[in-house]
Amino acid sequence: MKQVMLILAREYRQRVRRPSFWVLSLLVPMAVTLLYALPVIADRSGKEVQEVLLVDETGLFDGGLRTLPQLRIRTMPTLEYARRTFDTCQAVAILHIPLLQTSLPRDAYLYHRSATPPPLLESLVDSQLQLLLHTAIAEDVYGLDPSVWHSVAGAHIRLHARDAATGRDSLVKVKSVVATLLVALMVLVLILFCHQVLRAVREEKQSRIVEVVATTVAPLRLLSAKVVALSLVALSQLLLWSALSGGGIALVRSCNAERFAAADRYLAGDALASRGADATMQYDTPTFIPDEALQGLASLDLTTIVVLFVVFFVLGYLLYGLLLAAVGVRLHPDADALQYTLLLALPLLALLPLTPWLLLHPDGWIATLLTLLPFTSPGAVMLRLPFGMPIGEVVGGAVLTLVVLVPMALWAARSYRKHLI
Repeated sequence: MKQVMLILAREYRQRVRRPSFWVLSLLVPMAVTLLYALPVIADRSGKEVQEVLLVDETGLFDGGLRTLPQLRIRTMPTLEYARRTFDTCQAVAILHIPLLQTSLPRDAYLYHRSATPPPLLESLVDSQLQLLLHTAIAEDVYGLDPSVWHSVAGAHIRLHARDAATGRDSLVKVKSVVATLLVALMVLVLILFCHQVLRAVREEKQSRIVEVVATTVAPLRLLSAKVVALSLVALSQLLLWSALSGGGIALVRSCNAERFAAADRYLAGDALASRGADATMQYDTPTFIPDEALQGLASLDLTTIVVLFVVFFVLGYLLYGLLLAAVGVRLHPDADALQYTLLLALPLLALLPLTPWLLLHPDGWIATLLTLLPFTSPGAVMLRLPFGMPIGEVVGGAVLTLVVLVPMALWAARSYRKHLI
């Protein structure tokens, strides 16, 4: 046992002292924090007030375009004057509505400063132009009261997809993004760490160190020490990633406490429909609804995600680590280790092209089958976790992986014993 602990300690120290270990330990949490912060940054940038210079040669829209919380309209007398002002002010675009021979304009032009027009700005301007044009047609052609037409045409209904059992918003788009990131991270991390097992076995066999070790340590103990040591290295890095990523996420939430608090209140509260004659007032003073991305971030159960990620990473690492160790001890010194790693990890890699289809059917029989199969279980669980999945399938995937680990360990030990030297 003392010899096994010495081998284990040597392997662990050797891996942890490498600069790549600490570089990855810092880069991955930074990437996770940035991904978590991107929706908040996008939400903040989308709430900035944008000024538009209006040149309305028809007179139809002058005074009709409303100033909104994200849009400020500034009327200009001519297009030339607007262009001169545009060069010296902070306006983001010029809206030009030329006068044609027809009574109603058919085209409007938005001259933007950036490479592409801001999507929110274009949407706000376009929706108001359409509404005012329809109002003018209703008044001039059909003789309808403009105020009545404006209140009716401006009304709209928001469609929210909600779970029938819990009543919570489904947030499918956000969950799909999170699921894609989780399965990609699980696949890449497993391949990265399991490839280290294959390389370590081949390096020691090629350097003939294993011949010296084999004279004092049984092959099964040597294999156990190596796999456990590399597992501890992987767990250490996962814990560092979890701690640093958790700190980064906590920092993002604390710096945007009001936005996340609003999202939490919206997710916890019941949406009530307004009725009666005052119903149209909600379109002039709409109820604040947090961005869907912020709702999705607020709804994530990070504790469950981290715990299950670690559990299935350990199971997947042991399974693929033993498989790669058994194959690595058989390989010729000139063989390409990376090719064999990718070949043996094909069941995991197959999940990546299947992800778009599985996101459409997260509860289908194929998704369930991939969850229970040991070689695809780690990635399939991560893909389905944001959508919610039966606890029995999670436990079933873990138990079946443990069952397969026993014959895999025996086969790896036999391979070590036979091809060690």
